Amino acid sequence: MLETCHSCGTVFDIDENILSKKIKWLRCGVCNEKWSVSSILHKKFDKSAIKDKKKFASTKVKFKNKSEQVKHELAIIKSAVEDKTKNISTKKNSVLEQKNKSVSEIASELSASKVKKDDAVDVKPKNKVINNNSSTKKYLIPYIFLLIIILLSALLFFRSVFLSYSFLYFPKYTKNYEYKLNELFNYIKLPILADLNHLNMINFVATFQNEKVKFVGTIKNTSNRPILVPRVKILAVREDRKIILEKVITLKDKIIFPLSEIKFSEMLEIQSKKENISVKATLIKKIYDL
Repeated sequence: MLETCHSCGTVFDIDENILSKKIKWLRCGVCNEKWSVSSILHKKFDKSAIKDKKKFASTKVKFKNKSEQVKHELAIIKSAVEDKTKNISTKKNSVLEQKNKSVSEIASELSASKVKKDDAVDVKPKNKVINNNSSTKKYLIPYIFLLIIILLSALLFFRSVFLSYSFLYFPKYTKNYEYKLNELFNYIKLPILADLNHLNMINFVATFQNEKVKFVGTIKNTSNRPILVPRVKILAVREDRKIILEKVITLKDKIIFPLSEIKFSEMLEIQSKKENISVKATLIKKIYDL
């Protein structure tokens, strides 16, 4: 007969032959829980006792030889044991199955559960990485466009500086494309200019020779970077404030190196032979003229 502990769920196989009407309580050997014997056990006990008495009575009648009686009783016990084992095998109990499991089975189940958890953990970060890569690609395109816009705006704003450095490091290549660059910047109304804030004209002298005027001068760069050479405007004015000469000269040099100077010398024809003429030279900020 099977009895289940109400506290821990342990199933006990109780021998009905041990039970009697005097036994009213049962105690669990695992958790020491105590519970009363059900009336069903007592009824079964009574029925089994009656059956056993009838069987023993019948055996006394039928079997006169003791050896045959013993064999018959053993067969009855064997059949009863087989019936009880069948009942136990048909009734499944999770607690009993867990207790009957071997150590190797429990270890294999634990290892399988760990492998499943590891697989789940490995799969999730891969999905996250893929999502992060796709999101970074989406945000990378606007950043590239923004960087291109910044570079183009810096190139336009510092066009004269870039051109001066290109003359410094790539003079031959820049000379081939300087006029095309000038046309491009003039088309967008951004002419190439010289930085006159760091340029000074010194030692300018003009002398007359017959109907010609000769002038020499020096342009000095006071900055730590190369600067494009500006054009020089020559203006000759008579005493009555009449302009008799006005010409813009483009010098051969393209840049003035940092903290250095260049000298220029030119001779121009003049229409007046009078000596009361004043000659002035000024630097023009716009380098090229179309």
